[in-house]
Amino acid sequence: MTDTEQPNSHPANAWWLQIETTIDRGIEWALQFCFVQADAGIVKWGQYAWAGLLLVGGTVLWAYILNWGHISFQYHDWAEGIGHRLAFLQDAVRTNQLPLNMPDASALRNVTDRYLAVADTIFSPQVYMLRYMTLGGFVVFNTVLLYGLGFLGMLRIARRYSISPVPFSAMFLALAFNGRITDLIVVGDIHWAGYFLLPWFVYFMLQAVEEPVGWVWTLEVAVLFLLVFLQGSFHMFVVGLTFMFLLGLFNVRLLVPMLKAGTFAILASMVRILAPATVSGRFDVAFLSGFDSALQALSSMVDLKLAVRDQVFRNTPLSPLGWWEMDHYIGLMGLLFVLGFGLWLWARSESGKDNLREFAIPVTGLVLLSIGRVFKPISMLGIPLLSSQRVSTRFFVLALVVMAIVAAIGMQRYLRSRSVSRPLKLAFLAGLVAMGNDIWQHEKSWRVAHLPDMFPARQIDLSLAYVANHPDPPYVAALVAGLIISVLTLFVLGWMAYREVRAGSLT
Repeated sequence: MTDTEQPNSHPANAWWLQIETTIDRGIEWALQFCFVQADAGIVKWGQYAWAGLLLVGGTVLWAYILNWGHISFQYHDWAEGIGHRLAFLQDAVRTNQLPLNMPDASALRNVTDRYLAVADTIFSPQVYMLRYMTLGGFVVFNTVLLYGLGFLGMLRIARRYSISPVPFSAMFLALAFNGRITDLIVVGDIHWAGYFLLPWFVYFMLQAVEEPVGWVWTLEVAVLFLLVFLQGSFHMFVVGLTFMFLLGLFNVRLLVPMLKAGTFAILASMVRILAPATVSGRFDVAFLSGFDSALQALSSMVDLKLAVRDQVFRNTPLSPLGWWEMDHYIGLMGLLFVLGFGLWLWARSESGKDNLREFAIPVTGLVLLSIGRVFKPISMLGIPLLSSQRVSTRFFVLALVVMAIVAAIGMQRYLRSRSVSRPLKLAFLAGLVAMGNDIWQHEKSWRVAHLPDMFPARQIDLSLAYVANHPDPPYVAALVAGLIISVLTLFVLGWMAYREVRAGSLT
């Protein structure tokens, strides 16, 4: 080697240095893609492609969970009424009749033959597709449709807060495939599919917390609640109202908007409320249980139980609930994501536009209501709508949804607020992969194909579910009155929203 020759001047060294530089730039580009929301360019389109991949992947996974529509209606809630309700709706749309009365009350909790007098029955526009689909095919279609609408809500939140792919993906996994929604739909509670609309609910609550809201916002909230109720997701309707009540009760600035939106949400949903009110006294609303303890509420997010009889049924005097009523599984990494970045945001937030501390009290309230017998005294008061919640673990799922969304916002703010090292970013990526694997282990077990592993089969005859309408003046009067109230409410809200928008455009 001459005195002027440098160590790296050898062609092989230069070639290797070029490879290292290219790899380093590739890693940096990948980390930018994962952790920074792009405004333009190829990274932005790549992030759009990633969102599309999540949407399609989630659709395929839900179809897999529901066994591609090959569902046996002989198990648990499928046999106890859901199958007959779907067959009844199919007969209604194929014979061009209103789905008013079933042949008997066996599929409606043995209370009434009035289909629309049971609050958790489905009566949404998409049921018309039963005219062309099998019952199992419709279950897949309905679930995927609502999942897709919920995904749009997640994207709306991501756009508002410039959430990058990694925190968005963690939020997506926690919301779209947590144990609560998976288990309930698998055991036959398909009316819970309205749960997927909750990201839109949280989006509207974020708006209320961070900016002045008016009649347009009130209209949007009322329409959302009506859509949730039409899916038969009565429990989510009640839990959402409870959240709004707690949010307004402990924040003077939000009290009027929450009361206004809650009142109009109820009025807009009268088409589904008045008919159940005619038979409300006949339903068994005796309180059953919540979580055994606060520790069980926490463990419900990390305790992976397989869909087999000896793991989902418990022999305990504390609670009669099956595990599907308590499961909120998101895995250890999911729990660290939700608690770490969610609580971090609340701890670090300051007054101003981005202050989300207002969510702390309603989330804490929902968690407390879900534990033990805390909710029992409230249920005994006989408060309309609220007293119908026999299983208080139902309050917990909205708390989880809010915390997952707040965690995504918090993680993105953390990434923006400081220079995060490459090793830490790689650790975040590893955590996301681990979270996805945990979720996958849960979904592999909790599928409708595994229902025989949990429940005994029952012989049912779906041909006995058909439209059997008959004269029933009080029922029809309640439906007509509810429809009139709902239409008038939406008209008034639409008019007020139009005036608000028009006034804003003139200023």
